[in-house]
Amino acid sequence: MKVADQPKLSFHGVDFIEIKFNSINPYDNKTGIDLKVDPKVFYPEGKKDGFKIMMNVSVACKGFFELNVVGIGTFGIKGELSDESLKKNFINSNAPAIMFPYVRSFITTLTSNLGNVTGSLTIPTQFFQGNLPEIQKE
Repeated sequence: MKVADQPKLSFHGVDFIEIKFNSINPYDNKTGIDLKVDPKVFYPEGKKDGFKIMMNVSVACKGFFELNVVGIGTFGIKGELSDESLKKNFINSNAPAIMFPYVRSFITTLTSNLGNVTGSLTIPTQFFQGNLPEIQKE
């Protein structure tokens, strides 16, 4: 098996900018959990060599808890991407797929340190398809 670097797309990490948690009752680890993952793309003004993905993840179980995490992933693009479909694939599929395991791991680590409130939650993997909505600077 040959492993190679991706020369055009680079990932510079995730910054968690908002974490909200509300516990109502200790989670019973039986009731189903509602998961919502909402990624959006942002193109910093005047910067053509990168973009950011803002991912809002909500994990909730009615009557037990609500958790909302917002992370911002920073990505770089080397060189010009003349192929628009390749660029869209990087932004809409690859970038969220690269970033999501970091957000998922953060949620597992956070909840595992809450004791009996939630227990350790491992949210399922996600597959990203379609075009991400773009965040417009106000």
